[in-house]
Amino acid sequence: MSEPEITSPRSARVTEVRQLHDRRHRARRGAFVVEGPQALDGAVAEPSANGLGRVSQVYVDTEALGRHRALIARARRSGATVTLVSPDVLRAMAETRQPQGIVAVCPLVTVEAASAFAAAGDLAVILDGVADPGNAGTIIRTADALGAGAVVLTEGSVDPHNGKCVRSTAGSIFHVAVAQGVPVRSAIQQARSCGFDILAADARADVVLGTAEADELLARPVAWVFGSEAHGVSPDARAEAVRTVAVPMAGRAESLNLAAAAAICLYATALAQHRGA
Repeated sequence: MSEPEITSPRSARVTEVRQLHDRRHRARRGAFVVEGPQALDGAVAEPSANGLGRVSQVYVDTEALGRHRALIARARRSGATVTLVSPDVLRAMAETRQPQGIVAVCPLVTVEAASAFAAAGDLAVILDGVADPGNAGTIIRTADALGAGAVVLTEGSVDPHNGKCVRSTAGSIFHVAVAQGVPVRSAIQQARSCGFDILAADARADVVLGTAEADELLARPVAWVFGSEAHGVSPDARAEAVRTVAVPMAGRAESLNLAAAAAICLYATALAQHRGA
């Protein structure tokens, strides 16, 4: 592979890839786009749960091919078709200005909510109407880092295959079970049927992280519900929760960014569960 196979940004293949930046095309074709070596590494790090390849196509420019030969070879061994393209073609395919020389097309990763909760271990996350892709993606990444095996996005939440969301996961979208478009009551009921206690993060809660009462709640299998920054958890989620829990605030800030608050809650849970193990 020495000369680019695709050199024109007007190629039909470029159009096919760019269309996947639109949610309707992703849904119809069952595929989405990832950019950069970190995301591709996450996709080929291990086989998918259904045994199918996580990457169908890889487009790479000459410079990136030289820097990431081992990664590209792993992608090819996983079943991906690798195509050398010009830098102009790669930029035309990408959503960002700096795709780092690699654009890949992958099958959609989402599963049914019941399957996600069944694979979650002792810690799961429900995103209740979280529309911001940066927050959703960062929470998926944090969930992966802190041992939560599932993230379920309810109706009204962002598509987890959204480009900014995928980039914010830094490859973790391939490491946790993700479900989307689930009615919040259904998500909570399915989590409860899998043995999870439901805790809703709420600034007006009566239980505060760091207390003995909170630690006792967190030591059990937990599904956290996080709502949007604008509206918080929905009334339905609050009504279904075992308890509502708040992050203690000692400074003058009125609130925390959603992803930061979720990270604190998940870290506190991981600590409590580790102590109880």
